[in-house]
Order: sequence, then structure tokens, then C-alpha cells
Amino acid sequence: MRTHSMMASNQSQIVVIDDSRASITMYQRAVEPLAISLKSFESPIEGFEYLQNNDADLIFLGNLMRETDGLTLLRKMRELPRHEYTPVIVMSTKDYDQDRAMAKKLGALEYLVKPVRSQAIREVIEKYTQKKNTEQ
Repeated sequence: MRTHSMMASNQSQIVVIDDSRASITMYQRAVEPLAISLKSFESPIEGFEYLQNNDADLIFLGNLMRETDGLTLLRKMRELPRHEYTPVIVMSTKDYDQDRAMAKKLGALEYLVKPVRSQAIREVIEKYTQKKNTEQ
């Protein structure tokens, strides 16, 4: 697990689960100017273990991972009471209609196709964490 924190403890908590090291680096660069805490996991199993005991304000899930796919992980997350309604963004290198439909059915707010620019990641984070950040 890698942690990237820019401000106080009441900042938005973002979790990224993606087995691509390049994607993790892109998220880290994208959040640098933001007042958020980013926890990233290259292992979906480790990411899920973390989420069993920790809250998040927003979760980014890679869909095509070696250990398990993001939609299977999202289905398991929705069984956890603490993450039944946590905002989730699914990221994938493939734009399959069936995956997009399943992500929506499981409550994903967006299904984004990689590559995604850092600015687009920041915009998504700001969009879905705006309420918490304005309450500070």
C-alpha cells in the first residue's frame, strides 16, 4: 500500500485499486494539487482487505487486473455495509458495453476508459468529493 497525503486528517479519503504501476503513478500525480489523502493498492486482494476495515470517500477500481477483475471486487465491496453506497469509478483499458452495464448495475458512478488525463482524474475527484471538501 502506498499513501499520498496532502492536507489535514478531515480531508477526502480516496482509494485506488489498480494493478498497473503506471496507473498508480498517474493517480499520485493527479492528486498532488488537491487536499486529499490517496491510498493505492496494486493488489486487489490487499485493497479489499483494507476496505473491510476502513472508509473511503471515493474509490477508483481498475477493471482488468490479474488477481481479480474490478467488477468482481466491486460486487464484493457492495456486500460490506461500510461500502454499500461508497462512490466508485471503474477504470478500464477496454470499453465493453457489458462491463459498462454491470458497473452501473453495481452502483459505479462512472466507467472511464484509459488512458485518462490527470486533469480528468482531478475533475472526477472534485466532482464526487466536493460536498465533503466544502464542509471543512
